[in-house]
Amino acid sequence: MTVTPETLPRHELVGLHVRVVESTDPSRVGIEGEVVRETMRTLVLDTGRGGSDSDSDVSGVKQIPKRGTTFEFRLTDEAAVSAKDTGTASQPAGGESQTTGEGVAYVTVDGVALLSRPATRSENGVDSKWR
Repeated sequence: MTVTPETLPRHELVGLHVRVVESTDPSRVGIEGEVVRETMRTLVLDTGRGGSDSDSDVSGVKQIPKRGTTFEFRLTDEAAVSAKDTGTASQPAGGESQTTGEGVAYVTVDGVALLSRPATRSENGVDSKWR
């Protein structure tokens, strides 16, 4: 099954590019990278992959709590075809990105919607909470 904006919270997130757009900790806003691991309450990002070169001083592995954080996932290829659906945008929420165009969609997800064990969330599904 292809990852689409509607089914994103039910899929494996490892390998997706993500950016923190809101957080209860302002120092986390703007952190972006590839999801390399997911736990029940956190996403672990490799900020050295896919991040901007100007952020080289913050590269490495960052563990971001899901609760209190709003994430913006970048979907490409087939998943981005339906970029005009609810919960998606063709441009990132608050700034420029390295990848823009027709083959890219940005999906904003409240971290609370992702709070569960990844395997359980994938098998049972969750209610989607789009903003």
